[in-house]
Amino acid sequence: MQLTELNHRGSPPATTDEVMLIQETLKIKGLYRGDIDGIPGKETMRAVRDFKRTQQMPINNSLNQAFVDYIRNEV
Repeated sequence: MQLTELNHRGSPPATTDEVMLIQETLKIKGLYRGDIDGIPGKETMRAVRDFKRTQQMPINNSLNQAFVDYIRNEV
């Protein structure tokens, strides 16, 4: 499914399935302690920032396609 809607940063938002993939991957890595619910809440975004820090990526809340693809390759 192609998303054309943009978030406030000008990037297409991650889909629920993509957020669930991110949550599951970060949970396996011990960075996420919440439910796998597809909602990019406070705990999800904290884990995303922690993961980006460990990977020496720019530390931000962006869940853009490049980040989703990076996470997909981590699994």
